[in-house]
Amino acid sequence: MKRSIYLLLLSFLMIFGIYNSVYAQSPQFSIFDSFNTPSKSGEGRVVIHQSEEIKQLVGTRIDSENVDLINGKTFLKTIGYRIQMYSGNLQQKSREEAESLQKKIAGQYPDITAYVEFDAPFWRLRIGDFRSFEEASMMLRILRSSYPQKKNEIYILESNILLPLD
Repeated sequence: MKRSIYLLLLSFLMIFGIYNSVYAQSPQFSIFDSFNTPSKSGEGRVVIHQSEEIKQLVGTRIDSENVDLINGKTFLKTIGYRIQMYSGNLQQKSREEAESLQKKIAGQYPDITAYVEFDAPFWRLRIGDFRSFEEASMMLRILRSSYPQKKNEIYILESNILLPLD
């Protein structure tokens, strides 16, 4: 019985090793390969002429000053929009209010990130990482209806945002 388990394990390792060596030598599939597949009758065909170096770069992440690693996740830093929900300059009270509001927002909208920022002498709560003004506008309407007492304080501003890459 032990011998048969040993042979089974040994043959599995050999098959796995052969598969890995063949797979490692084969080129990786890329979008360019899908263009080179034969087309159906009557359809056009796209031919791309480029160097092999470019083909190898497609799909690889290049380190840049605009890419940040935060808590094990990769983000692209770019210009976008955030919604300013709160701003106050009473040091301790303003900080507490911004953090309290941040917790409420996180509970209500777990997919939207809320940032408490300090830019002396102001504590601010800014919400979201929106790529377009339209995305931010939709959230602005939702927030104004959810927080009518802050309706006149809530507005959209252009800001540096973080877009997840993973």
